[in-house]
Parts: sequence; structure tokens; C-alpha cells
Amino acid sequence: MTRLYLRVFLTFWCITAVIIVTTNVIVQWRGDNPDNTLQQLRGGQEYEPAQRFLFQMAGSIVNRNSAQVLADMRAMPEWSRQYFYIVDSHNEDLLGRPLPESVRHLIPKINPSHPFNKIVGDDHKTWGRQVTLNDGKSLKVFTISSGQGAKSSGDIVWQLFINNIWPLLLASILVSGTACFFLARHFAHALSTLQKATHSIAKGDLSVRISQRFNNRRDEIASLAHDFDHMTERLQKAMAEQKRLIKDVSHELRTPLARLQVALALAQQRSNGEVDRELARIKQAADYLNDVITDILALPVLDDGGWTLDDTTDVVALLNALHDGLQQEACRNGVTLTLQIPVQEALLATHGNMLYGVFDNVTRNALRHTPSGSTITTELEVGESEYLIHIQDTGPGVPEQQLSDIFEPFYRTDQARDRKSGGYGLGLAIAQRTVALHGGQIEASNRPEGGLCVTIRLPYSPDVSAGDYV
Repeated sequence: MTRLYLRVFLTFWCITAVIIVTTNVIVQWRGDNPDNTLQQLRGGQEYEPAQRFLFQMAGSIVNRNSAQVLADMRAMPEWSRQYFYIVDSHNEDLLGRPLPESVRHLIPKINPSHPFNKIVGDDHKTWGRQVTLNDGKSLKVFTISSGQGAKSSGDIVWQLFINNIWPLLLASILVSGTACFFLARHFAHALSTLQKATHSIAKGDLSVRISQRFNNRRDEIASLAHDFDHMTERLQKAMAEQKRLIKDVSHELRTPLARLQVALALAQQRSNGEVDRELARIKQAADYLNDVITDILALPVLDDGGWTLDDTTDVVALLNALHDGLQQEACRNGVTLTLQIPVQEALLATHGNMLYGVFDNVTRNALRHTPSGSTITTELEVGESEYLIHIQDTGPGVPEQQLSDIFEPFYRTDQARDRKSGGYGLGLAIAQRTVALHGGQIEASNRPEGGLCVTIRLPYSPDVSAGDYV
């Protein structure tokens, strides 16, 4: 469940709940009932709370018989019974309670010709009226507003309203919540699908399509899904054509380049030392071009076509071999290479010897930027389901905003624009795509003490795991 889903759901539900509760409270507070409306139309007079309580009592019993009225009185909360009395033809309360003095004084004044009277005492207001039930019996209904230090009739009306209305309010809120839940789900599901698709594309999966999931819809969301699929389809074709073009051009360049190198070798043999300097420059440029073409052809694509992890390699052995192979170059640069490997063996499913190229590219990149007298540390860490290889240098590092860009083909930072120090921007790209085809990840971060740390994550299966710790 996404945060947008919860936000939409809770917003809709809170709005409907506030509307339901506010409407009922306003109706009760203003006393919007037929009796009150009639009285206001007649004389514009507003009811007092005790008077409203009397009308509510009378209106609730007028269509009932004596037995039902008595049952209703007994079912009412105990605290509310002291504020109303219903008297029969013998001037006795239906519940057998003693009548207050104000009620006894008001009984003679209520008769069919004067059905409505009011008496005011020192601390009490008493209202009464005569009601004829549906069985023909007549009863007198009285409501009392307490004086100071006790609840007023307004409090009684309010509390009785809350006591009677809360089940309806609860049911209304639950029903509105259910409706808002499905409405929020309807909106958030489409956005969640689009979000997952964009995440897949950001990871390099351009084959994702979502329009078929919206076949039952005919709204703007469905149109957006079709446009999204159209965009990813064109993007996938463009990327495939770009890769094909690079590979084709590289293949086509190799033949004339090979002829150029043969002609160059012959020219060096026949020059008799007259143009050796110029031929050396030509040879350097030809060698550089050959390296670029070789790396382009070695650059794997992000799909699994032609790639199966059908070999097993020992990461420990690879790192040791790389360490030994680069020692001479590191010594020439005045750099010390160190290894921190806590296990004797770390087996991993792979394809050929491609992982060696990953570690070689990253380490050579570190050698290129690490100053003389510094150290490059390669550390192997064994996790629960993956190997973590940290290659740390003490160079200038990379600007934070460019840490993810250095793995793009032909990308070089501003500090490494020249060919001698910056290469041509393919080594880390090859490493990134090779690691991706192994189901892993590669990322770079700047060290607090200075320098760059490249972390390579390579997952391993349970049956191909690390050996015992040293």
C-alpha cells in the first residue's frame, strides 16, 4: 500500500466523515424539525432547549400506545428520566415516581382547550402538553429544565441526541470509508502501475509494457498507458539501433585499421630512421583507436541474449591474480596495492572470464587517478547472499552529482578529459553492464578521508558459496 494510496483514502474518508457529523450536529443544534419550523413560521419565536425536549418527547410517543410508551420510558437511560415525566388520566407518573412541585402545579392548567402551558418557579422551568396516543388514551408530558449546579435541558437534549445518533454516524462513516477505500484503490492502482514501469525502465528494462492492464478503461489513464508503451517501444528501438550501429561501425573500422597497422609496420622497417618520430605518433594513435574498438566490441548489452552463467569462478583467485598482474605497473606509479580477503574461497556462477575484466577495469581506473606514494585497497566482504568487493583509492574522488554518470559509456569527469589520465570512458561502463548481467550492482561513493570507493555486489546461490573464514 503506497503513501499516495493512504493519502487519497484518508483524505476522502475524513472529508465525508466531517460532512456527515457536521450536518447532523448542525441539524440538532438548530433544532431543524417540523414543530420548530412551524413555530418559527407562525411567530418567528425560537424554542428554548427544554421546550424542544418536550416537542421531541411528544413527537416520539404520539403514534404509540400506552404499553409501548411505558416500555420506551424504561429503556431510556437512567440519568435522563429525572428530566421528564409522563402523567396518566389519574395524574400519576407512568413509572410510579413522585411528581415534582412544578409538575403538580402545571397539571390542572393543561386541558384540551389549553394544550400548552408554562410555569416558572424560583430555580426551575417546566413545560407540559397533552398528547393523545393511537389507542385513544390521553397523557400529559412534562419536561423540566434544572437550575444552577445541575445539567440543563440543553445538555439533556444534546446527550440524548449523541446516545441515539452514534450508531447511525458510525454506520455512515464505515460505509463512506468503504467507498473511499475502493475509490482510492481505483486511482492509486493505476499510478502504482505506472510507477513500477518507470522504475523498470530506469533500471534498463525497456521491454516493459502496461497498456494491456488498462484494457477495461476508457479514460485519460488508459490513454497515458498507451502513450507510455509507445514511448518505451520507440526508445527500445532507438537504443537497439544505437548499439547495432556502434557494433557495426566498430567491426567495419577493424579491417582498415588492421591494414593501417600492417602498412605502418612496413613503413617503420623501410624508413631507415628518417621519419621514426612521425611514425611513432601514427602508431600511438592507431593503437589507441584499436583499444577503443576492442572495448566497444567487448561492451555487453543489458539483455540476456547469448549470456548464460554456465561457469564457476573463484573470486578470491581472481583478485589474487589481478593483484599479482598489476603489481609491476603499481610499482612504476609508486602505488601500493593491498588485499583484504577473510575467506580462502568464494565461488560464483559466471560467464567465461568476464569478472576478471570488471576488477581489472576498476583497479586500473584507481591506478590512473591515485597519486604516487598512496595505497589502493581491495577488500572482499561476504554477506548473507552476496559478495561485496570494495576497491578504494586515495585520489581526488568524483563530484557527488557525477557519481552515477561515470558508469555511462564515453563519460569522463572534468578532471579526466585528456586521454592520458582519463582514458576514453568505457572501462567502468563495461564493468557496470557485466555486473548487471551477473544480477549484481556496482556503485561509487566518495570516502570521507578522500578518494573513491567502488563497491561491487555479486549475489551467489546457496549451493555456490564462500569457503571457511581464515
